[in-house]
Amino acid sequence: MEVGMERLECSPDVAFTKEVIANGGVDLKKCYQCATCSVVCPLAPDKNPFPRKEMIWGQWGLKERILADPDLWLCYACGDCSVQCPRGAKPGDVMGALRRTVVSYFSFPSFLAKAVQTQRWFLFLLLLPAVLFYGLLGLGQDFGWAEFARVTFEDGGLKFDRFVPHWLIYSVFFPASAFVVLAFAVGGWRMWQRWAGNGEEPKQAGLMESLKDVILHRRFDKCDEGRWRFLGHLGIFYGFVFLAITTAATIVMMYGFGQNPPLSFSPSHFVDGLLWKIIGNFGALILIVGTWLAIQKRLNAKDQVSHFCDYAFLGVIMAIAVTGLGSEILRLLATGTRSAGLGKAAYLTYYFHLVFVFYLIFYAPYSKMAHIVYRTLALVFARSRGRIA
Repeated sequence: MEVGMERLECSPDVAFTKEVIANGGVDLKKCYQCATCSVVCPLAPDKNPFPRKEMIWGQWGLKERILADPDLWLCYACGDCSVQCPRGAKPGDVMGALRRTVVSYFSFPSFLAKAVQTQRWFLFLLLLPAVLFYGLLGLGQDFGWAEFARVTFEDGGLKFDRFVPHWLIYSVFFPASAFVVLAFAVGGWRMWQRWAGNGEEPKQAGLMESLKDVILHRRFDKCDEGRWRFLGHLGIFYGFVFLAITTAATIVMMYGFGQNPPLSFSPSHFVDGLLWKIIGNFGALILIVGTWLAIQKRLNAKDQVSHFCDYAFLGVIMAIAVTGLGSEILRLLATGTRSAGLGKAAYLTYYFHLVFVFYLIFYAPYSKMAHIVYRTLALVFARSRGRIA
């Protein structure tokens, strides 16, 4: 078949095909190989175009070919192919199902990927961080639920570190982040090794151009159906970028300049407070707008059926942005009015914010969030092999 694939195992695996169908590729077997999908796809390379070959391999259960295929991640799920498919095989949905299936094979540990991708496990996985934080907040008498019961306003008003101390946040998120880095490293290494095993020799480097693709979203706007989707994804991506900048600035202010949160809203403290507040709140707002656009695009896409994972991911992001902004607004209102009721509402909203943030971070290697790593690796690999410009 395609150049560079001769070494791969071609034995059909019926169980793999069933797994792809269960992961959202329900219309896979409707495909009759007309190649319309590859013809209309604006992102498919001239050599080894997708998604027709992936549709064939998925139907035949050629698992080894699918696992060694970086082109799965060059698809941006715009849906042009599904709109034009004369058989209603929904190649865009199938490509998404194939990606989810591939993640479960390469992930560390794999059972966690399968749990994150299964709807019935969603509430349980969300309950884990909820129970974890609930238990930790009950350990002391000067923070957590003890502080929730009394609501302290001394020394500048309501402060979240009285409810959730910084050391407690570090003790949870630092180990969780280390685990996530390890999981991504293992999954990325396994995936790259499988791609490199197809016999293609490196021709050039592609890291910088691939990073430009990610940062500027250069490939998103090539799709006919992708304009609003492009703006939605852009809002989500840069919303997280601005929030990350604010988080980093807050840490620098805390440990570099000895200024504990909350940072000041006063114009006289522009560099050491107001600037980072503006950036953080702007990030939260565009995160909400971007997520809303992405949800609307999926709800209105009649030729695509979004998988549970897509809505779960977007729902968690929206929850993070809303609870983050909500906890800040409630804190300011509580400080201004000295209302214990508003203080408790602020603390509770912040508690849920931490739960959703933990869910997004800890399960990132197994959710839609994995795209930011695996798609970047695929772009680098494809460029290094001369598959894309």
